[in-house]
Amino acid sequence: MKKVLAQGTKYIFGAFGIAILGLLMSLTYQALQRIFPTSFINTIWGLVLFDIAAICWALAFVFGSETVTQYAVSAIGFLVGFIGTLGMVAAEVVLGQSMFVANAEQISQWLVYGFIGATALHAALLYGHHAGAQEIRQRIDVGIARGEITTEAIKQAAATLDAERGRLAETITREIVDQVKRDLNIPILADPRMPFLPADPKQYEQAIPHPILTPAKKDEPKLAENPFPETKVTESHTPTTPTKPA
Repeated sequence: MKKVLAQGTKYIFGAFGIAILGLLMSLTYQALQRIFPTSFINTIWGLVLFDIAAICWALAFVFGSETVTQYAVSAIGFLVGFIGTLGMVAAEVVLGQSMFVANAEQISQWLVYGFIGATALHAALLYGHHAGAQEIRQRIDVGIARGEITTEAIKQAAATLDAERGRLAETITREIVDQVKRDLNIPILADPRMPFLPADPKQYEQAIPHPILTPAKKDEPKLAENPFPETKVTESHTPTTPTKPA
């Protein structure tokens, strides 16, 4: 018996939930007809913004969320749809009864404002839910980090160029002057401010011919003068042995 009651309770509770959803959608539909009395399509879109939106956000919270951001966005979307549905139901009940007099004009204005606000909130939350996905979030974080690195690199490059502005301008000026000299067939000489670095070594060698220098001949060492004139100095220094008389 308990198993039968448990199984029956599921069906009864399911039917009860469908009845409640049908009641909410019916009253919401009647309230939306007050906003769009001649447009059936806009009335259906209004149901999407309130009753159906609450169901979709609840399913997204349970099955379609992976990150904390998506869970938070789904919860906020459910609350927007559910509170909007209750507001539409309350407005229809107040405007449709005859027990006491209600300010129909003011309530109708709040219906319009609620429709506009729900549209804007659901659109923003939908984009926020997609942006909060794990892959999209990772791409956004990496892109932001890359942008910060690029910005810092540009700042450092600008600072370096500003510090070397004079030297770089001097180099560019020198290239411009050299190009003008080439166009006018004027020899390009070394920069007098940097004589160790000629502007164009090839043209520098052609413009200033170098004389061929030969090494100077060194004087050969001369023999020292003989202090004894009567004695002749022979070139051979080999000693000679005296001959004995026969």
